[in-house]
Amino acid sequence: MNIDCRLDYSTILANQGRPVHLAVGFKAPQATSEERRPMAFCVVLDRSGSMAGDPLRNAKAASEIVVRNMRSGDQFALVAFDDSAQVIVPMQTLENKAAALEAIRAIHDLGSTNLTAGWMLGRDELAKTANGTARRVLLLSDGQLNVGVVEPDEVSRIVADGLERSQVRTATLGFGDGYDENLMERLATCSGGNFYDANSADKLPAIFAAELEGLQKTAAQNLRIRFQPGTFCESWKLLAGYHTVALPDGRTEIAAGDLVSEESATVVFQLEVLPLPVLPDGQPAASLDGEELVQLEILWDDLSGPEVKSCVHRQTIRILATQNPDDVKVNVDVIPGVATQRTGMALEEARNAAEAGQAERAMEILKTTVSQLQALGDEGRTAGGIAALERMIQELERFGGLSARSSKGYRYSSSHMRKMKSRAIWTLDEAAPGYSESSLPKPASDPLNPPDADPTADRDPQA
Repeated sequence: MNIDCRLDYSTILANQGRPVHLAVGFKAPQATSEERRPMAFCVVLDRSGSMAGDPLRNAKAASEIVVRNMRSGDQFALVAFDDSAQVIVPMQTLENKAAALEAIRAIHDLGSTNLTAGWMLGRDELAKTANGTARRVLLLSDGQLNVGVVEPDEVSRIVADGLERSQVRTATLGFGDGYDENLMERLATCSGGNFYDANSADKLPAIFAAELEGLQKTAAQNLRIRFQPGTFCESWKLLAGYHTVALPDGRTEIAAGDLVSEESATVVFQLEVLPLPVLPDGQPAASLDGEELVQLEILWDDLSGPEVKSCVHRQTIRILATQNPDDVKVNVDVIPGVATQRTGMALEEARNAAEAGQAERAMEILKTTVSQLQALGDEGRTAGGIAALERMIQELERFGGLSARSSKGYRYSSSHMRKMKSRAIWTLDEAAPGYSESSLPKPASDPLNPPDADPTADRDPQA
């Protein structure tokens, strides 16, 4: 894997503390192994009363897409939940896809939403598969917790534990205008999965094609950054939107999930640098290489070749001091990551403020961030972020708040921008951000009868 660590300012004025940004860029290797890992999907389908109508119809259509695209040897299970959870299709290789499709079509809405029970039953079905199987829960819901375990922190802990103990990743699809986007994004992020705003049935085939590709072409798995601030780092903040864990040795681990073949991702940190001393002759007081700012340990499993390899990369990030202002120059290659992830963080904070009825506070966050991006001084590299912020500003100015639909769109935008994975599917109708290589194609068919994602794959003629 290619790892590229850069500061926006690698040299700063002596005896003057200031903020700098560290961008850690990743580029996964090309997956060359032709041996395909066994895969297991468990669809966990919300059939509660709040899903009645188009949300449930679209969620059932999505479940059918998964069944139709299962390949020979892959395993599938279906769990449905309302007040309680029920296994509709036990974990199995689908010898008879027609029977699974019929079971999906027979599902109807009733009851309340015991999402946690549904997810836990799905996890248990996946646990039946052999070690080494790529396991994925596909959670299709409006995400409104009202029965069973309903505290978001506890639900997130359970889902995160599923990744740690059972290697189960969770992708979440929010349906309709009533789902809890904060919960759905959180469950995906804490388990290394993807969050989708499934705002149109037309987008479901491409979403599931992306999920299948993510399992079939994973090149780097369990990517983690262990971060330790150095002597001259007074404080720091993670701009990227990944799950973090405090380690017993005082370091912080950032879980960046998996990367598919040749996918890139960027993780940006904001660092407050203490004043750096220099000697009277202008030389650094401690090291000609610069002062220690951050220590990084990066770990991942390389799946790109015929054998799985556990990899570790260690690097110390240093910063230099100068008495000559002309030596203080920005690395413009860092600006896109800073601008994108600052934008994502501002969209999330402003959306939360607007949802709490604090429209003036939301406007302040957005306008301040626009000014910060403009101060970066590179219009071409910041234009996308500024445009996204101004869209929300215009909506707040016009309506005094956000609609349910736009609120979900902003939450999705924030999540996508703060992860900056180049192959992640962009599901909104507006243009995808510039770093994204993967956006949804225009719908070409009825999602109830989608084209096969891979026409050369083994298919059951009954399906």
